[in-house]
Amino acid sequence: MSLCIAVFETTHETLRAEDFFRARDVKFRPVLKPRKIGSACRMALQFDCGEMEKALAAVGDGALSLMAFYRKDEDEWVKTYAR
Repeated sequence: MSLCIAVFETTHETLRAEDFFRARDVKFRPVLKPRKIGSACRMALQFDCGEMEKALAAVGDGALSLMAFYRKDEDEWVKTYAR
């Protein structure tokens, strides 16, 4: 299982995203955003990268303010998608 995170512009937007991730049946957990990733928000949603298509659909459904998706690559988070 490879890990991905979704980083949103604000904490409020991250909390909104939880509802849309649930509606698309994306299994996730809220986590603290890694410090090296810039954003006003300190939270992120962590999920299995295999569910990326469903996560993208959830972002579209909610017209969410996504900063980017990141994939865990050894000890680094690598940006995989940004709006």
